[in-house]
Amino acid sequence: MTSRQEIIDLMEKFQKGDALVFKTPKTFGDDYVVIELNPESGKKYVLRLGKDLEAAKKSVPYYSHDHAKPIAKWIADRCGEPLG
Repeated sequence: MTSRQEIIDLMEKFQKGDALVFKTPKTFGDDYVVIELNPESGKKYVLRLGKDLEAAKKSVPYYSHDHAKPIAKWIADRCGEPLG
């Protein structure tokens, strides 16, 4: 499991087009989670969910925030495992 601080550190280094991908365990929905910079105006980061990776990448944002910490907490609280 990746710590909240590790996720925050990775998010704060994002460049346009970068993304982090995680997989939650069955207990938390068995979803793919994609975190990226918001390509549109509004909050800085967006989190997208889907049952497969392509669905997650194309889904509407589930959660958005200007700071990395709340999104990193969401992932860490759900035991998200990073995917290559």
